[in-house]
Amino acid sequence: MSHPTQAPYQQPYAPVPPPYAPQKKGAGLAVASMVLGIIALLLSWVPIVNNAAAVLAVVGLALGIPALLRARRGTHSGMGMAVTGLVTSLVAIVVVLLTQAFYASVIDEVERSMDEELSSLAPADGSTSQLAETAPGEAPATDVVPLGVPAQVGDYLVTVDAVELDADESVLAADDYNEPATGQYVLTQLTVTYTGSTEGMPGFDLTTVFHGSDARQYSDAECMAFLADDAMDAPTLNPGGSDTFQFCMDVPPTAVAGGQLSVEPTVSFDSSDRVFYALP
Repeated sequence: MSHPTQAPYQQPYAPVPPPYAPQKKGAGLAVASMVLGIIALLLSWVPIVNNAAAVLAVVGLALGIPALLRARRGTHSGMGMAVTGLVTSLVAIVVVLLTQAFYASVIDEVERSMDEELSSLAPADGSTSQLAETAPGEAPATDVVPLGVPAQVGDYLVTVDAVELDADESVLAADDYNEPATGQYVLTQLTVTYTGSTEGMPGFDLTTVFHGSDARQYSDAECMAFLADDAMDAPTLNPGGSDTFQFCMDVPPTAVAGGQLSVEPTVSFDSSDRVFYALP
């Protein structure tokens, strides 16, 4: 009796392990590039601040390029964030250049308009204005409004009630935090009536200027003292509304005698808006 031939012994199949896939590293550069690019883009249109935005955009661009190269080689992740950082940084740089050019053109236009305005105020014969020829201490080449008499100044009917040429004692007594004047305090009291059609803030809309006999101007904006009835505390006025308040100026004592007082709109490029008032 014959037996069937046995098949040769075969070793069990051993599975082959998959090839090793290296793990990708982090995306720190890509994240930094994206964050800087987005911040630069948000700030790129803001005047002055966009100078810092340009720096951020350049840094974001410098970080985004190596981040993109690493991501394409497969050693690092963050391909999308690197692309976002590059795009936003480039766009931010372009916006900064465009806005800088725009703001520069606006400033040039304003300077040109001011030059034209000043040129139009000069006499046609090329001589200097009458006010410039006036010697220190002489009356200006315009009407002088007496104290207590109202005159139109911009959108306000302004009456200078009183002027105290040596007001050091009054100003220092008004507030304990007031410091002695560099020169000497000049104090004015105004009563104003708003004649505009919307609403007025007289403490901000009007300013007083003392034209010293030293041929220099001293504005209330340069006087930091707190007053008993300070102009900055004046209320907002509706049409027809009135209020009384004070302005102060810090003037060298030697420039007070022979000086002149004017009231004018705070924002005005036309010297004809200035109204001179008599001094006591």
